[in-house]
Amino acid sequence: MPVFTAINTSSARRIVFFSLVLSFLIPYFLVFLGEKALTRHWENYGFSPAQTHAWWDNGFLSMDKAKRWRVEGFRPTEARPWMLMDIPPREAHEWKKDGVKLSRAVEWRRYAFTPSVASEWMQSEFSIGDAIAWRKHGFEAREAALWREKGMSPSAAAGAKFQGVTP
Repeated sequence: MPVFTAINTSSARRIVFFSLVLSFLIPYFLVFLGEKALTRHWENYGFSPAQTHAWWDNGFLSMDKAKRWRVEGFRPTEARPWMLMDIPPREAHEWKKDGVKLSRAVEWRRYAFTPSVASEWMQSEFSIGDAIAWRKHGFEAREAALWREKGMSPSAAAGAKFQGVTP
């Protein structure tokens, strides 16, 4: 049976201690060095370290995705909600250019309106419900506005249009 001496336990303690220290330090430095390399890679594409971290903090771990949003004029905090609603950068830019807030864009988008089509309906002061009703009857925004000015409902206007009446 082996006899453990103070020297053996002391050596074992040192080995355990250094193993614990290394088990912390090695992954820490690997992550640290990996992050530095990634940050440097993003810098090659025009992102400062602060901008890189801002994009990362907002869920943009892919530089390509961050570049697409940045090209469309979005900052990380601004792009995040649009990204979370699964709206592509170019489309989000179109909604934003027309002054449409995200919540309203999501509502119009839910009923298959593109930014440009929704913009026409909004400029003619149609609510989403009215726009759906008129579109369901085959009308575009301008034509629907003309019929509405005459006091016609979507179904009445569709009937009149079918009979050859023009607004």
